[in-house]
Amino acid sequence: MKKMVNMTTSWDDLERFETTEDMLALIDGFDGVELMYFGEDEKSIIPKERVIGFHMSYYPYWFDFWRGDREAVLKELDNEENIVRYFGGRERGAIVDHFKKDMELAHRYGAEYAVFHVSDARIEESFTLKYRHGSAEVVDATAEILNEVLADEDGSVALMLENLWQPGLTMTEPEVTARLLEKIEYDNIGIMLDTGHLLHTNLDLKTQEEGLAYIHQQLDRHGELCRHIRGMHLNQSLTGEYCKKTMANPPKMGATLEERRMQMFSHAFAVDGHRPFTCPGVEDLIRRIDPEYLTCEFITDDNKQHSGFLKEQKATLPGLF
Repeated sequence: MKKMVNMTTSWDDLERFETTEDMLALIDGFDGVELMYFGEDEKSIIPKERVIGFHMSYYPYWFDFWRGDREAVLKELDNEENIVRYFGGRERGAIVDHFKKDMELAHRYGAEYAVFHVSDARIEESFTLKYRHGSAEVVDATAEILNEVLADEDGSVALMLENLWQPGLTMTEPEVTARLLEKIEYDNIGIMLDTGHLLHTNLDLKTQEEGLAYIHQQLDRHGELCRHIRGMHLNQSLTGEYCKKTMANPPKMGATLEERRMQMFSHAFAVDGHRPFTCPGVEDLIRRIDPEYLTCEFITDDNKQHSGFLKEQKATLPGLF
């Protein structure tokens, strides 16, 4: 099992480090990093040889564009200029081109795997949880996209499908999980189980212990499909009460796309805290899954907090660190 820390090349993350040695000190005890690319690492803070996984970029909303529902897309994104800015083009092939570039980056960094979010939701739906499209529709369209993206791949980079809590791969519907795996025409494939994302599918969870039991329940329901779980994003956040309050009284959506996107990002971070998963039994969960890749995936304000989270998580996994 290779153990990693999540990292990005965004300027606000990289400015935390003066040198490569500073970054290596943060990930001491880990095998490397799972990297998300937001631009060039101009100071060469992150050595390529320490990049094990590559997290592909993500369109929170894309299904209508892929299906050619122009009316729906214009309603969501306001105008043609925003469509081109958001997707990189006016035709659905822009999505394929975008993710092909991600795969090129994964190869450039020498990553062993690439992570792909399987989910779709309009901005307002993120607050109300009342969705226009279902998970089966979303995974079918996802498979169409990925089959085009991966058509010329040599199979050297594994594709890891990550669960979220919106329509798509949620890891709460075994039949949908199986449907997605069956439809993707790529041999080197697996699931990246995000524990925090799975917790968000049950708004009644109040403690880490309840969350851990719920994850085991979903694994039990998946049965033999669990063998496809090749990686884990280990984290937790229990925000069901916040989500219930937001659903009961959703905010008025902003007049412009930019205003609505800012609302969505603030809401997403409020829902998905990415904190250490520290209750007794988490190590047993990891051993049950026995993943090839384990990423302690946290969202933090600075290196001091990130280092503290990593130490806290490692302390609860004595048999792994």
